[in-house]
Amino acid sequence: MMFLEIRDQALLRTLSDRILSLWLRWGLRAMVIVSLTVQLILIKLGSRRRFSDRNSKTVSFFIWTLYLFADWLAALALGTLLRSRKDEVTNPQVLLWAPFLLLHLGGPDTITAYSLSDNELWPRHFFGMCFQIGVALYVYVKFWTIATAPLIFMAIPIFIVGVIKYGERVWSLFKASSVRFRKFVFSDDKGSPLEVEHSQSPSERGTRLTLEEYLEPKQIKGKYGDLYRAFHLFQVFKPMFADLKLRIYQNLSYVFELDQNKVSAEAAFTIVEIELGFLYDLLYTKIPIVITRPGVILRFICLSFITCTLLAFFVFGNHHDSRVDIAVSYLLMVGAIFLEIYSALLHLSSDWGLYWGIGSKLVRFTKPKEGIRSMAQHSLLDYCLPPRKLNLAAVLNFFDSEDRMGKYLHTGWKDVSPELQQFIYSGLQEKRKKNAEIEFKNLSELLDERGSSVFKGMGGSSDDILWSVCEVEFTQSLLLWHVATEVVFHDDNYRYRAVQLEPYCRISKALSDYMMYLLFLCPAMLPEGIGNIRHHDTCTEAMNFALDKFQFKEAVRGLFGMDIRSRSFFIQMGSSRKSAFFEGCQIAEQLQSLVSMFQWDNQDKWKLIADLWLDMLTYAAAQCSWREHAWQLQHGEEFLTHIALLMAHLGLSKKIQIVPLPKMLEEADFEPTFHWDKLHRLTSYLA
Repeated sequence: MMFLEIRDQALLRTLSDRILSLWLRWGLRAMVIVSLTVQLILIKLGSRRRFSDRNSKTVSFFIWTLYLFADWLAALALGTLLRSRKDEVTNPQVLLWAPFLLLHLGGPDTITAYSLSDNELWPRHFFGMCFQIGVALYVYVKFWTIATAPLIFMAIPIFIVGVIKYGERVWSLFKASSVRFRKFVFSDDKGSPLEVEHSQSPSERGTRLTLEEYLEPKQIKGKYGDLYRAFHLFQVFKPMFADLKLRIYQNLSYVFELDQNKVSAEAAFTIVEIELGFLYDLLYTKIPIVITRPGVILRFICLSFITCTLLAFFVFGNHHDSRVDIAVSYLLMVGAIFLEIYSALLHLSSDWGLYWGIGSKLVRFTKPKEGIRSMAQHSLLDYCLPPRKLNLAAVLNFFDSEDRMGKYLHTGWKDVSPELQQFIYSGLQEKRKKNAEIEFKNLSELLDERGSSVFKGMGGSSDDILWSVCEVEFTQSLLLWHVATEVVFHDDNYRYRAVQLEPYCRISKALSDYMMYLLFLCPAMLPEGIGNIRHHDTCTEAMNFALDKFQFKEAVRGLFGMDIRSRSFFIQMGSSRKSAFFEGCQIAEQLQSLVSMFQWDNQDKWKLIADLWLDMLTYAAAQCSWREHAWQLQHGEEFLTHIALLMAHLGLSKKIQIVPLPKMLEEADFEPTFHWDKLHRLTSYLA
């Protein structure tokens, strides 16, 4: 028995040694190859999550998984080398692989942080970098006895490149952290503008030039003009994303204005899209630090070192080693060179690269930028009343109690049409005129309007509707008007068939479904409330009222003319306390009655509904914090963020203060000026 036990133990020890040997031989090879593959995928898809479309959530989740996996895998491979004994590792190529793993820990240029919280954790990344550099150095010293002299020297430049790449990542995280970002806004402050103006000669002082007038002599037009405008305006509005207020003298209000006569709606949305691209790069990528003179020099050094190492390995490498290991080394070097070249091309074609390259022949081959292309849509009826082909609710609820899968499956996407852009742009310009008429004194009241302004001039006829926008919390108001819009849409569609072809009807439906998407999937961007509870209760009530959408379209018309406010009717239909379903139907009936009361046509009615939804949209945009707008960029650019920034361009933001000149300077007829060529002095205008 003892002999059998000893034999079994020896067999297990032999088997474990073989498994360990196999793991050291093939496991490390697999890890470095997979690590390189992950880097190639991330550099391609890293910035893809910035754009919102029907695949953005899936892409974002995939990138998040790879982002975490990349660091874990590279650290695991270095840890495996750290724990290995000298007699267990016979592959001298590991001396070269360790610096490449350090390079992979530096990550691709297209994603340094997945979320803003990653930027705040830059100290952890800094100490992690110090530790991993120490591990790589220890591995280098530990195994150089099994390597040839050329291989020992070839590992040094790769090690330097790895330190540079890792350092770039930590520096990017540090610069994008909230405290450093705020200090960055205040950098290069040269004193107050008034003091500087008095100290300068008249020829050195600025002039009252709008951005369009400033660009005109430079002959920067078309797509380059939009890019140039966006870059300068981004410098102006950057403090708001640091949660700072921008104090602008009333005489300088032209600095951020977009003139409707010179800038079309399409161009305005394009400018905002480019500005948000600059912000995304600043917070989540390495691009802003790479598109600098030191950054370009470091990239040239990295590419030169890797290329020279590849040539040296080809000439002096010990080709008597394992062919598989030699192939892996070649793959790592070629992959690193490809990453550097691809990164350089990305930088040249990025908004930052195009801005600095305006006037060169290279930028002529780039495509013109476009504004936001699509917006999310969520219809309460599509979610509550799906086709009943197969009941998997019990199974899905067991694994997904919050129904995340159902939420995403019932989220659609709609193109942001030119007519929608024009409608919003014109509406915001009207608000801008109102703000100017009251001399910028009651901006908060203007931004707090949630739709009541559209009922002005209707007298007592609107009393039965006005409560829905003035006397209830915002999330309830959203649900009430979403239900009302759905009911009116289906009722008109039943009567006139082609109602969906009317522009204001399309606009109303798009804005209604988008606001419901925010309530359902992005509640953090809306004022606090019990929106999810109200949505759930409203959905339950809708399902009790009709089993599917066909029954709903038929049954909802029967509500018109009924006393749905009676308590007995609510109890009979199983009404929920926080539901907005039947009250929304009541609003729909009252909207339909306004047509005959004021002798409107359908266009007038839908114009009123569209104007109300625009007020709802601007109210939500004004209430959402700029930090939340920046945070949402990690999941794709939200349409609400575009609206908020577009409003800021028109002075419609609580973060912008329009203030008069001090009396002393006003009495002296002093005219403050703004230097478009000296944007570092922007901080002088901050409150």
